[in-house]
Amino acid sequence: MKTTTRETYLESVYRVILHIEQHYKETLTLEELARVAGFSKYHFHRIFKAIAGENVSDYIRRVRLVNATAKLRIVDRITDVVLESGYETNAAFSKAFKKHFGTTPRAFAQEIKKRKGSTMVTPKIVTLTPTEVLYVRKEGAYAKSAAKAWQVLMGFAYEQKMKHGKNLMGEEAMTFGIAHDNPTITDEDKIRFDACISRDDPTVQPHGEIQTKTIEGGAYAVFLHEGAYENLGTTYDAIGDWIVESGMGVRDVPKFEKYLNRDPKRTLPENLRTEIYLPIVRGER
Repeated sequence: MKTTTRETYLESVYRVILHIEQHYKETLTLEELARVAGFSKYHFHRIFKAIAGENVSDYIRRVRLVNATAKLRIVDRITDVVLESGYETNAAFSKAFKKHFGTTPRAFAQEIKKRKGSTMVTPKIVTLTPTEVLYVRKEGAYAKSAAKAWQVLMGFAYEQKMKHGKNLMGEEAMTFGIAHDNPTITDEDKIRFDACISRDDPTVQPHGEIQTKTIEGGAYAVFLHEGAYENLGTTYDAIGDWIVESGMGVRDVPKFEKYLNRDPKRTLPENLRTEIYLPIVRGER
């Protein structure tokens, strides 16, 4: 496959993946997704599987179920989660959930609500404006997928500076990570991570694996994690406890990490500082 053809396929499939993640609650037909990709429906599913590594229907199912697990921690009625997850009936949702996770939604919710993190955290509440970013998506264990995603994105930034004189990593640049999946419940090879740089220069043209999207604005609870990235899981556990204890409403958009160190590779692990942004419904308690 020619490089230019492969890049076209990558761009098309990434458009579809982003569309699914933004519209997973809706009925998504093969015809609709093929239009988003710009392919015939007769070829689209083969191209999607070749690049994403799974059938489009399996990907939709996984996105719906992963989002459902986050809601089960804070929602009392399973029916409410069903309606928010794109399933028409409790039975269909429960069957898909048990097949994927090996347990029923009710048992999962009861177990996860019993877990407590070791540290209670207090966030600051902020309001953000939407931020357009350049990003690269990789899948696999976070330690590996994040490293691969940043390698590609930083390579692109270096190329832009050397070939086109465009400095993507200037003083105003912001770097973000979007960790879409809980590694304790998602198969390692299916964990999704997006490495992102704020798109301060709109003349920079993405291509291939480099795509654009917008980090949504609105109200966020911001938690500060100090220390190695490998220990982020402890802070995320504490954030889950805070959600339950505070009664705060959570918006159905991805949480994300903002990296405060200019050069993490030259920073001691104990000096790393990461802000975790949790999208909330302001004023809801």
